[in-house]
Amino acid sequence: MERNVHYHVMDFLRIFAALLVLLNHFATFAWSSASVTEGGDVAFGFLSAFAGLGAVGVEIFFVISGFVVAMSAAGEGGVSQALRFARMRASRILPALWLSALVSLAVRTLYGGDFSHLLMDFGRSVTLSPKGPYIDGVVWSLVVEAVFYVLVAASILSRFRLSLYDLAKIIGFSSSVYLLILSGLHFLPPSTRPEEAISVLSRFPFKLLLLQHGVFFATGMIFFLVRNGGDGRSEMGHAGKTVLILLFGCMGTAEIFMSVERGYAYKTAAVIVWLMCMYAMAAGIRYNEFIKYKISDYHNFVRYIGGISYPVYLNHYSVGMVVVWWLFSLGFSTPIAFALSMLCVLGLSMAVMSLEKRIQNAIRRGFPRPDAKRDQMAV
Repeated sequence: MERNVHYHVMDFLRIFAALLVLLNHFATFAWSSASVTEGGDVAFGFLSAFAGLGAVGVEIFFVISGFVVAMSAAGEGGVSQALRFARMRASRILPALWLSALVSLAVRTLYGGDFSHLLMDFGRSVTLSPKGPYIDGVVWSLVVEAVFYVLVAASILSRFRLSLYDLAKIIGFSSSVYLLILSGLHFLPPSTRPEEAISVLSRFPFKLLLLQHGVFFATGMIFFLVRNGGDGRSEMGHAGKTVLILLFGCMGTAEIFMSVERGYAYKTAAVIVWLMCMYAMAAGIRYNEFIKYKISDYHNFVRYIGGISYPVYLNHYSVGMVVVWWLFSLGFSTPIAFALSMLCVLGLSMAVMSLEKRIQNAIRRGFPRPDAKRDQMAV
């Protein structure tokens, strides 16, 4: 079973997803204050097509996470392996989160926010508390990721009873049932649609339970198991796993269609982007060696853009809102303000990534192990 392979398609999809989310948020930033708006004070009206549509980047990240986490969790079970997995995920997620949360705390305080409230938001963010609010609007997705990690760690601990494939089916099927119910309510005629029930089912606890987004994690996990022949205990063959990918992919398509709160043209565009990314992922996994050969001269650059996608994701929202407001308050024109705000987010993300790597290297030196190469490939 291949576990030390680096799939370059994931690097391309990561930066693409991060840019989608960034443009989705920048399309709603106001120029008159550090806030989001749907009114006449939108800072970058030319990005309006990305408002709502760009949120599909989060779902793409969840599929990538399912694949990468399955790759890092594959192998023998037991307490030591569960601890190794937990350390790998913590060193991958927490350093950049903590650094970015500090930046958001500083920027929002300078903007004039209540420091005591912001400090509580900061504490909830760095501990990945299941209850918000958070210091930055994107932290909720990391809390959902953390729930997924806990389930995978439990699977590793009980590997003799629950395989990764079993876990993928449990997450995927439970999420599919939830999405079927939610879809049925959404597609009722407006006059009979129970808006209150839809509102309740759309609350954050259903995200925490992996019901709204579980099909995305499950899809990524099964992508990995199909590519690598399962986990040694699966009785369902390649065709059965392909059927599950199609099923969970269809339910993911329904979730995206429902979650885009704009007209049918935008919903359809989001679905098309999602399907194209899933096709690219499947093709990129299958033809990884060919891609590796073609980009051999740009290997380090591709790895870099994949790595910087996470800091970009973490540092564009709260910081971006304040920077956009500040640039407009200084009198910069829209094109200049957009270019400078992009450069600010990029520069900050590069700095966070550099510090993140130093922290991760220190952690690796503190935990020497024979499978260091595998850990590096699986992040």
